[in-house]
Amino acid sequence: MHMPEIEQAQKIKIFLFFLSIILVIAGAATLTPPPDFPSGSIIDVAEGSGLQRLSLELKKENVIRSPLWFRVATIILGGERDMKAGQYYFERPQSPFVIAWRIRWGRYGIEMKKITVPEGFTVQKISALFGGNFPFFDNAMFERAAPEGYLFPDTYFMPITATATSTVKTMRDNFIRKIFPIMPEIEDSGKSLEDVIIMASLIEGEANNQTDREMVSDVLWKRLKIGMPLQVDVEMKTYEFQGLPEKPINNPGLDSIRAALRPTSTPYLYYLTGNDGKMYYSKTFDEHVAKKQKYIR
Repeated sequence: MHMPEIEQAQKIKIFLFFLSIILVIAGAATLTPPPDFPSGSIIDVAEGSGLQRLSLELKKENVIRSPLWFRVATIILGGERDMKAGQYYFERPQSPFVIAWRIRWGRYGIEMKKITVPEGFTVQKISALFGGNFPFFDNAMFERAAPEGYLFPDTYFMPITATATSTVKTMRDNFIRKIFPIMPEIEDSGKSLEDVIIMASLIEGEANNQTDREMVSDVLWKRLKIGMPLQVDVEMKTYEFQGLPEKPINNPGLDSIRAALRPTSTPYLYYLTGNDGKMYYSKTFDEHVAKKQKYIR
């Protein structure tokens, strides 16, 4: 190799060396938090945010330096299609890889509170569970916006930053997940989802075990079929009018929803709950009256 060629090769090596250093420094800079990172703040990741949009919003909030590197980190972690919406608390600056990991797995960094919603709770009773531990929760808004009957009773771990809107969405989404496996059965039944949930809410209020739920279900569907008022004590308007109530009266659990779909065939048209807590069934009104006198004193 001639001298000019050797010198040229050396120059290329030196250039590549310095270029690699520059690229490493530039890459490292983009993988470190911005100098004005919003430490001590809460960043909201909206439901349905796409990766592109989220990366630009995080850049705008000074949470990351490079939207590109954040997207790369998210894709590497497999979170581009499963980002957890919610409010994330950032106590101190974090790298885009850590932020991507947190959003992928829903590590909110916010204190969580356990909330248990029993079967049959109304919207108003659910609202009362969110007391002083949830400073952003608007009870009046929740009671206006929440769809009675479609908030699934369950145990939830809610961030203390939960709002009325986010709570409705969490419980409504849980309802959809739980009801999805039996939707084919609902469709095959010839009944609408609304009618099934309304009936389930009545059953939830009337019976406290699965055997009685399924028997009560049979009695109530039978009364509907023959045009007889439902006459259930948990909804006194059913003594005055025929048919189902206009909307659910509470938020039923899955057992009551299944009972509404799968009634146990019986010869009965009447039932009552005795003072002993047991349910007694009758074929005729006279038999029903006799049992009323015997078991309800």
